[in-house]
Amino acid sequence: MVQRRRLSAGSKSEHEGLVLVTASGEYTLRRQGGNPFWDEELAPLEGKRIECDGLLRGAQLIMTRWKVVEG
Repeated sequence: MVQRRRLSAGSKSEHEGLVLVTASGEYTLRRQGGNPFWDEELAPLEGKRIECDGLLRGAQLIMTRWKVVEG
């Protein structure tokens, strides 16, 4: 499930961002080539379940493809 969270709390980079919450952990979402602080193309994913492909870098998931999954 994609949720909006406060990221980098307490730092100069603090901002609202999207996080993918899974059974194995939470991953900050970013679109390849997108704005790292807020990406309007990803905003509609908030509250949705998704499947995606991308590159995992630590706790950041840089997505190259995604789709909303019903259920």
